[in-house]
Amino acid sequence: MYKIFKRIIFILISSILILSCSNSYDMTPIKQRKIAPKISSVYKAQSYNLRINYIIMHYTALDDDLSLKILTGPGVSVHYLVTTREDDPIYKLVDDSNRAWHAGITMFNNRYSMNDSSIGIEVVNLGFLQKVTNTRQQLRRMTKLQRENLFFIPYDEYIDYNESQIEKIAYLLKNLIKKYDIKPYNILGHSDVAPFRKKDPGPKFPWKRLYDEYDIGIWYDEEDYTNFLNDNKYRRATVKQIKDEFIKYGYTSMPTNNIWDFDSRKVLYAFQCRFRTNEMDGNIDNETYAIIRALNEKVKKINEREERSKANNFLTNTFFTNIFISNYMISTNWNYMYTNSLLKRK
Repeated sequence: MYKIFKRIIFILISSILILSCSNSYDMTPIKQRKIAPKISSVYKAQSYNLRINYIIMHYTALDDDLSLKILTGPGVSVHYLVTTREDDPIYKLVDDSNRAWHAGITMFNNRYSMNDSSIGIEVVNLGFLQKVTNTRQQLRRMTKLQRENLFFIPYDEYIDYNESQIEKIAYLLKNLIKKYDIKPYNILGHSDVAPFRKKDPGPKFPWKRLYDEYDIGIWYDEEDYTNFLNDNKYRRATVKQIKDEFIKYGYTSMPTNNIWDFDSRKVLYAFQCRFRTNEMDGNIDNETYAIIRALNEKVKKINEREERSKANNFLTNTFFTNIFISNYMISTNWNYMYTNSLLKRK
């Protein structure tokens, strides 16, 4: 009996010691504890912007199966892929929050790395069919200008997009524009941001149709275009003044020299592939000049409308706030009962 009692005492003492040891950490003074600090989101900053400011359109220059294979392999990627198959979904290959490798070396509106601030959309399209292949002997016999002109592929050599692709593109763009508040003039083609080396999405991409039917993107107003076409400023404009209009719109890859060299013509060609497809030769003329001026006017109108909307919202909120909260911004000498009855009526 004595042995059993001794054993019970031993177990009790051991249990007390174990418990005291297990609680020894809690007995440490609070200043010595290694507790992770809490993160609070009670307060919110008002000055910030979303990472995604641009959408860049591409064509793959490959068929459906090869496009999927390449875009899910190493070295290149894109956020979304639209195939030619009507029953295929829109493939989301990279999450919007991640940086896809779709644009490469770029420049637009003084931004040098468009991958950082854009969503890339690839559309399956073979691009263009090169009908004539010049031999080395033929190329050697050509003048420099003739060789350069091979870059400017005619409209008819580009390949059409199919109807199901256009519908999917419109649906996807509508959602992304709303989600990230993308400006109309920030929906771009790969050739806009890399005109020296890229031609996608090509002149048959339906920019104007997206604008007319879906209110997506930007197009110039005909009235502005007509006024600029007939104001005779093209004849008096210097090369620098003309180039400044393209730089102002965002084509900051435009060379700032005073000649229409090969690189300058490439920028013009990218612009013409999008906004003046009836003649795409990389040469400046009155029509191209009138279009870029009309587009800059359209951007101005969009920005002014947005600023007016912001100002009206601010004044409206301030007005109703100051009716009920006394401050020195506006007079608070209002008949509260009368104002309150008006609000109730509404």
